[in-house]
Amino acid sequence: MRAFQTFQAFQSQPTRATPVSHLTIVCLAEALGALRKQMFIDLTALGLRATHVSITRWSDRDEASATVTLDCPHGARASLTSLVMRLSGEHSVRRVFWSDDPSRRATLGAAAAAAA
Repeated sequence: MRAFQTFQAFQSQPTRATPVSHLTIVCLAEALGALRKQMFIDLTALGLRATHVSITRWSDRDEASATVTLDCPHGARASLTSLVMRLSGEHSVRRVFWSDDPSRRATLGAAAAAAA
């Protein structure tokens, strides 16, 4: 019974104070390592902390993706947006998705890819 009460108390904790953002980069597979390293250097410089990283490589095409979940305070959104815009301009990047809500994704780079 005590374990159940502890579990209930844990479940009723208030939600996180720091908003969570999701950043996904789809790029050429051979460029993923360098892009991921530069992205984490930039995120660290902005004071943002990654809480989860997921890498996907497709065997049927020469692309890969990195999805980063990070804590992004409201004050850092402009800096994160600038980073996303810079990443979407890289020649090896195909698409960049960024959102605060996983069900609503802002697609950057799709318009640039369509224009190219």
